[in-house]
Amino acid sequence: MRSAFFAILTLLLASNPATATITPDFQTWLSNNGYSGDNFARAELGTWGSTGGKISPNQAISHQPVIFIHGNSDCALLSNRGPYATGWTNSVRYFSNQGYSSAELYATTWGDVNSANAASRTHDCATVQRLRRFVEAVLAYTKAPKVDIISHSMGVTLGRKVVKGGSIHAKDGTCNIGSSLASQVDTFLGLAGGNYGLCVCEGTSAVLEATCNKDNGYWPGDECGFNYLDCGLAPLPFPCSGVTYSSYLTELNGDPTKEGDFVFSAWSFADDVILFGDNVWDQKTSLIPKSNGHKEYTDKTHMETKETTAADQYNAVVNHHL
Repeated sequence: MRSAFFAILTLLLASNPATATITPDFQTWLSNNGYSGDNFARAELGTWGSTGGKISPNQAISHQPVIFIHGNSDCALLSNRGPYATGWTNSVRYFSNQGYSSAELYATTWGDVNSANAASRTHDCATVQRLRRFVEAVLAYTKAPKVDIISHSMGVTLGRKVVKGGSIHAKDGTCNIGSSLASQVDTFLGLAGGNYGLCVCEGTSAVLEATCNKDNGYWPGDECGFNYLDCGLAPLPFPCSGVTYSSYLTELNGDPTKEGDFVFSAWSFADDVILFGDNVWDQKTSLIPKSNGHKEYTDKTHMETKETTAADQYNAVVNHHL
């Protein structure tokens, strides 16, 4: 009975890699290599909790593996949990149509997929360490010298730390996730990330909402020169320099290590979550420092920067152009 179940599941994975959890082969490998406690499959979420893995142990890998990291309240693949839980289904299908197999496309759900808890999520040790182990597992499992990482929203600032490594100071403790993985990342793409914080996190939001906190949240700073509580204005009324913003983001942006050989950023002027045309103290918060290139969309919502840009994502990781 068990063998019949896995045979059916294998057929489903082969026919539609965008609607299945990670493969039995990957799950077996994870269990045999010390990852069984990480629950990367997220089977309790059904067919949208995760994706990726070989159909058989000897399956060849011909493309550089791609790891997708979703944002706050989102998930690995399209779910029924609302407009902020659409996952990477469109991207996985697009890459699959270009010849990628399930052995080359990976994602795991890192949160509880409950938008009611969005304001409580931070860049904490538990989340970053879990994603770090997922990236390490994919590297070891595929034996690929390099992977590509495509990230969205909070997944950008989580993913950047996963690659850069180092220490994190958070309410759930202090941890060191290890040395940099940058030499093992070819392309890192950040879509609609809050790299310099979010203007909605100004003022009392830094105290009232955990995700806006000044330590490991999205606090953008409350002032810049004579500009006060108006970080979304562009241009600013007064000259602006030397902004003090959240410690996590400050350390992230101050670390000179690039997130990969090629780093790209993309955002939308119509983003309905970041708002203010992506401006934070007159700079684009979605622009990752040292990016090799970037793309600006004029009319996409926050989720559409992920859902409708699969061709650009493919172009970034395959052709190193955006």
